[in-house]
Amino acid sequence: MAFRSGGAAAAWERRQPRAAEPDAFVPVEVLGRLSAPWYAGRFDDGWRPASVAAKQILLDEAGLRGPFWRLA
Repeated sequence: MAFRSGGAAAAWERRQPRAAEPDAFVPVEVLGRLSAPWYAGRFDDGWRPASVAAKQILLDEAGLRGPFWRLA
C-alpha cells in the first residue's frame, strides 16, 4: 500500500483494528533502490532466484532491519 507521507501512513495505521509492524513502512526511495538488485537478471536465460541469505543482505543494505524484515 502506498501513502503520500508518513503522517498519512500513521493515520491509516490508527484506523486499523490490528496495528501494522512499525518497521514495515518503507519510503518509496528505499523501494526504488532495493528493486534494481532484487529483480536484476529476472528476464535472463538461466536466471535463478537468489538465496534467502542473498536477499537478506539486500534488505540489510537497504536499511530494512528488524524482526519484520528477517527472512529466516
